[in-house]
Formats: sequence, structure tokens, C-alpha cells
Amino acid sequence: PLLCLPPMSAARFSDLTGQRAFMRFWVARLFGTTGNQMLMVAIGWQMYELTGSAWDLGLVGLYQFVPALLFTLVAGHVADRFHRGRIVASCMVAQALVAAMLVAATIGWGGDRPWVSREWLLAVSVVLGMARAFQMPAMQSLTPNLLPTALLPRGLAFSSAGTQAAIIGGPALGGLVFVAGAQAVYALCAVSFGIACLLVYLLQYPRTARTVEPASLRSILAGLGFV
Repeated sequence: PLLCLPPMSAARFSDLTGQRAFMRFWVARLFGTTGNQMLMVAIGWQMYELTGSAWDLGLVGLYQFVPALLFTLVAGHVADRFHRGRIVASCMVAQALVAAMLVAATIGWGGDRPWVSREWLLAVSVVLGMARAFQMPAMQSLTPNLLPTALLPRGLAFSSAGTQAAIIGGPALGGLVFVAGAQAVYALCAVSFGIACLLVYLLQYPRTARTVEPASLRSILAGLGFV
């Protein structure tokens, strides 16, 4: 489908890159998505190194997926009611802390030997799944707040291209860095999340006033009702 899209002229591209808030968010999204992809690859590889079990490797993915599925409706509700930039920044902070703790666990800071374990990797997988559940709706719904209506289609396409590049390049970069050890990947992820968090925190954009009904089961399930 991408091959069917008309080429973007230099003038149109400059109009888009001239939106400073959007470009700052685009770079933050690139760093955050790349960091997340590297982190998932490193956790999977380290789990397999520890246990040699394909079952445990599959559990890592399952433990990241289930929280994202369970919190989908709640996360969308939170993104509608609260400051989306702060939600994204908070999720980036959580993932940066997880990456830093994995560095400590792998190196063995505070002990005589590494204290990373199967249970520890599964636990952080759940935390990462929860962080992604709240991060994705807020991140996706933030783009329309950063662009004028005329530039929104181009902005969404540009954001999608950057995200796809990070999804493809992140695992490749994580696998390459893993040669130096899992702790090297985790440290790089922590730096990547830190940069993303800082860029999102510095975002300034107008927030439109919204009439918000009290939180209830009906409001949480409104999306399903709409579908």
C-alpha cells in the first residue's frame, strides 16, 4: 500500500517538519518505540540463555500481551480524560526504570553475582505490557493535538513510517548490541527511554476543553458500544 501513495513534495515536507512540537514528538516516538523493541528482544534472549526453554521464551511474549489486552478499554478511557503528554512521559519513565533495574540485575549490583531470574524477567514483562497498554492510546491520540487539520493526514503517514522503521530496526539493533551482553542492551534502552521522556515532557500544545462525564462502566465500554 505504501507504494501507491503519491510522493511528498519538498514544500509539503518542509511544511510538516516546520511543526516543531510535532517533530519533537516524532523523534520521541522513534526513540521510545526503538527502545521498547530492543528491550523485548533482550528480555527474550536473556530468558532463553537462563532457562534454555522455548516455553519460557513464549511466556515472555504472553506476559507482555495479556496486560495490554486487559487494560485496553481502561487505557483508552484514561487517554480521553487526562493529559496525554504526561501519560506518555510516565510510561517512558516506567520503562526506563525497568531497563535500569535489568542492568542492575544482570550485572549483580548490590550482590556477589547476578540476581536476574526467570521470575524476575516474567515480572518485568507484565510491567512492560501495562506500560504499553497506557502508552499506545495516548501516543496515537496526541498527534492531532500537534498539527493543524490540513497537515494531519501527512503527519499521520509520517508518524506511521517512523514507527514501522523503529519496529523493524529496533530488534535488529538490539540483537546486534546483545553481542556485548544483555546489560548493554538494557543500558541503551534506558538512555533511549530517557531521551523520549524528556522530549515528550518538553512538549507544549493547546489542549481543547472537553466535557467529561463521570467515570463509570458505561463510559469505559462506550468504545465497544460505538463499534
